[in-house]
Amino acid sequence: MRERRRKQVAVIHNELARARTELTALGYRLVIMLAVKATQEGDLVTHRLRVKDYMAGLGLAGRSAYETLERAADEMMRSLVEINNPVDGSRTKFQIFSYAKYWDHQGIIELRFHDEMRPLLVQLKEHFTQVPLDVFLRLKSSYAMRMYMYVRSWNPRDVRNQLPVWEFTLERARSFLALKGSAYDEPKHIAVILKRAMRELNERADVTFRYDPIKEGKRVVGWSFRAIPNTPTMTLPSGAAAAKRREELYEQEQAAKLSRSSTARLESARKHWEDADDEQRRAWLAQFPGAWRLPADPTRPGAILLSNLAELLERDQNPSLPGIMTL
Repeated sequence: MRERRRKQVAVIHNELARARTELTALGYRLVIMLAVKATQEGDLVTHRLRVKDYMAGLGLAGRSAYETLERAADEMMRSLVEINNPVDGSRTKFQIFSYAKYWDHQGIIELRFHDEMRPLLVQLKEHFTQVPLDVFLRLKSSYAMRMYMYVRSWNPRDVRNQLPVWEFTLERARSFLALKGSAYDEPKHIAVILKRAMRELNERADVTFRYDPIKEGKRVVGWSFRAIPNTPTMTLPSGAAAAKRREELYEQEQAAKLSRSSTARLESARKHWEDADDEQRRAWLAQFPGAWRLPADPTRPGAILLSNLAELLERDQNPSLPGIMTL
């Protein structure tokens, strides 16, 4: 009987998964592929790559693959990783690779991680993120790769993790996604990038995310995120894939409607939710469109839940329109 092939997984520190970098998609693939080797070896060994053996995984093709990878390695020796320490308020910056050697005629590149990467990659016992290589290599854009590692760091597939949620201010979102230029001063333009990344994870990854705007009055000042498990659409039979896409489209329509809702309306719904007991909350959820369950943390209702509750309360307060809920 053929032995089952061992799944290749990169184990990286949560700080690295959430770090700010300006890596390209190729750069991310290279880092994760070498992080798998560091996980297997238990040390930051020097890695010698025969480019033709790595072309498929890195998404390279043709005779220019070696030159493309050389340019990427050069760039990564200039690019910085920025790690934030929330305990002492410090920021640490360092390069990803400290050394690169090239054998042009053989098509071989030798790379070594910077020593500062050691505590982020080697013999981690806690606060680590597992990145399955096969899933990661399905991703196409650097934005989806960034969000995938961040979502993975919250491990929404672990039932013990009851609060896989976080928030980004506008500035934090711009910084994390490496968005530059005045075009990204507008929240709607950042939201376009977030939507693209979310759709790619929905389609290709084992985890994904949902996000809601954080508003001050009518002004968007950031987003709240929640990490969720996902069955990649691309792995489903055609009928199930179509149903999943319809469900995701419905969620997006709900989110768009939510962004037009007034803050006062949602805050009123939040107050009703907070004042209710779990029995009343379940009764409300049973009247929502679709299948809803009580959130893992009932004290933190999501924005879409609050939007549905606001509509339900408005319907109950207007008996002349029995049974009607705007979708």
